Amino acid sequence: MKKITDEDIQYFDENGFVILRAIIQADELAEIKKESLRLIDEVLAGGPAGSWCSRGPEGVPYYLRYLHSHPNSFSLRLLAHPFIADLLYRMVGFDFIPCFESLVFKLPENGSSVPWHRDDQHFAKTLRIFNVDIYPDASTVDNGCVWVVPGSHMWSVEEAAAMIERGQKNFNLPNAVPAEMEPGDVLLHHTKVLHGSQINSSRQLRRVIYFDQRTIAWNEKYHWWRRGFIAQRCKLLQCAFNERAKAPYSSDEEQFKYQVPPGMPVWEEQDDFDLRIEHDKYTYQGRQ
Repeated sequence: MKKITDEDIQYFDENGFVILRAIIQADELAEIKKESLRLIDEVLAGGPAGSWCSRGPEGVPYYLRYLHSHPNSFSLRLLAHPFIADLLYRMVGFDFIPCFESLVFKLPENGSSVPWHRDDQHFAKTLRIFNVDIYPDASTVDNGCVWVVPGSHMWSVEEAAAMIERGQKNFNLPNAVPAEMEPGDVLLHHTKVLHGSQINSSRQLRRVIYFDQRTIAWNEKYHWWRRGFIAQRCKLLQCAFNERAKAPYSSDEEQFKYQVPPGMPVWEEQDDFDLRIEHDKYTYQGRQ
């Protein structure tokens, strides 16, 4: 099984992002493309997924939340991809838990921009809290790829805020670089790294699947969500590994051997399980 290298991890720690090439193979990519396009069409047609899809500054849909809960055949299996699970085990810890999942898309000739921002910043600089971004399509400067300011994950809140304000007036921030991707590539970006993207005026659809993973220990320290959220999310992860094992892609060389962390519930296949585990229902009092 292909694995993230120590050099990749060091690059991520220094820059706040790293590009990992040719991770998702052709058989899985084909399924992701087919099913994600169906979900996008459902959103545009005003179907059930539409009410869970946010709109960007230009007023067009681009961000489908709670991806697993919108019936599809790829997202849970992708969550349990052995390369992704292995890098999380090594970079985050044995008690990694899936906390967010979304499908982000930029429509051809009318794809939403995303202003410069940080995803989150209320935790210690040393924590590796990052998004795993899986690309089924090429992402280029022409179709609105993500731009990143290397090293900005180490900035203070004040320094980041000042640069975000500057980016509202002129997208071209000093030292910003484009993260251009090919189908099957994976981008890891720290939730504190400054990033954003411009509109897609090309004729190409650009899609990316986002997974945010944290740990049980971190949640106990920072109190993002009550323990019931983490327990349900742990069951979701076990469900994902089960889905991948039942119908593995031919490109899989081996499965990741996941072990349920101590104190967490064990998922059973007969469980009546809701894949939309909403954050607001489990948020600590006073936190958003």
